[in-house]
Amino acid sequence: MSSAVAHLLEEALLLPSESRTELVEALLERSEPSQDFLDHQLGIVRRRMQAVQGGTSALIAEEDAHEQVMRSLRIRE
Repeated sequence: MSSAVAHLLEEALLLPSESRTELVEALLERSEPSQDFLDHQLGIVRRRMQAVQGGTSALIAEEDAHEQVMRSLRIRE
């Protein structure tokens, strides 16, 4: 990590949580993912699809998934 990036990170970590989230979202909107990142994500998707098709993993309803994520985020606060 360059010194400029390290400095920006230090400053960003001083922001309130909501502001950090806004910053991350703005950066992601303006970023182009690398091919390695995309390949890695596609690999994860393929493995998950195979697990569902192979019966070693089950799909859950969208509402249940959303509630699990929200519960997990509340635990971290």
